[in-house]
Amino acid sequence: MKIDKKYDYIICGGGASGLLLSYSILSDEYFKNKKVLLVEKDEKKINDKTFCFWDDKKTILDKIVEKEWSHAEFIDESYNSSFSLLPYKYKMIRSDKLYTFLKNKIDKASNFEFLNAEISNISSSQNLNFIETSKGVFESQIIFSSIYNPKEYSFKKFPLIKQHFLGWVIETNDIEFDDNKFRFMDFSVKQHNEIRFMYVLPYSKTKALFEYTFFGGEVLKDKDYEKEIKIYLKDQGINNYKILEKEKGIIPMTCYPFFKRNTDNFISIGTAGGWTKASTGYTIKNSLEKIEVILDALKKDKPLSQIKFRNRFWYYDILFLDVLINSKGKGSKVFSDLFKNNDPISLFKFLGEKTTLIEELRIFISVNFILFVKSLFSRVKSVYLKEFLKN
Repeated sequence: MKIDKKYDYIICGGGASGLLLSYSILSDEYFKNKKVLLVEKDEKKINDKTFCFWDDKKTILDKIVEKEWSHAEFIDESYNSSFSLLPYKYKMIRSDKLYTFLKNKIDKASNFEFLNAEISNISSSQNLNFIETSKGVFESQIIFSSIYNPKEYSFKKFPLIKQHFLGWVIETNDIEFDDNKFRFMDFSVKQHNEIRFMYVLPYSKTKALFEYTFFGGEVLKDKDYEKEIKIYLKDQGINNYKILEKEKGIIPMTCYPFFKRNTDNFISIGTAGGWTKASTGYTIKNSLEKIEVILDALKKDKPLSQIKFRNRFWYYDILFLDVLINSKGKGSKVFSDLFKNNDPISLFKFLGEKTTLIEELRIFISVNFILFVKSLFSRVKSVYLKEFLKN
């Protein structure tokens, strides 16, 4: 096979994780002499996603944060809680800004090349790593890939919930929103024996994103999500508005051990690497933290195959997904119990995997603890006995 060009690193996929990895590499002096190829088939110019995360410190993404909030609210059919997030801030980034900002940085880097091409094959072995694309064959020492194909995996032993959603960005004629506070989850919408909620991000007093979201259940036709958004807006007394943008997506929430495919020459990244937080669907903050681990291993010449990205929170997420799957449409009760019985800051700290064991125990006993114990015993009894004993 004819190799058209050789690189130190090839990054397959120019979505958020591929771009963030690229930016982190080019921002580190250690890698200034490394030749890197980033391959992406799409142009990535439109706003197709809204990325959000919470943090109590500055990140490399702060330059392109569109809006941030320090107050939030949680709602269900019988409970409404408004609270301060401090010291955290909830930050929102438009995907078009993310793509443009990171792509511009990459274009200016002399050791980077961007290739707009389709990848037909990735081959990785101890002796040879190469990719075949619509514009040639390229070799590298290490390949990073964010290409996710769910058909390649069996989720039989691991819980899988599809988080699917459709959102409208609307603009109203009158002042309708408190743009200092976002709506994290509103479970007051009809559940229809599933887990459904509305997620609301007010950009200004007259502009907001309303996202109708499911944890599990069947993916609907666009018109069915939009029907529920219309009903919700009407219930909120919002009648005069225009739709500025639409976005939709499906996020796999799973604890499948994607990292088991990693070798010293090949690393899966992003959703394909299991970087999506299984219990929430948030990815971008996880990506930043995991990229830091990878780059540290590269600089210290540590075997990449030893990076497992598995900790006790990975096990918590397995139990949590089991509980949601077995809730038979009553999963909103788990979230309600969490917010009713805990300080919201401790919950965000927990979901960000920054809590201590004592703090985690308090959170677990604040909900229907029996459900989690049943899930634990079921897991220990089955495929996870050896895993739990090892860790």
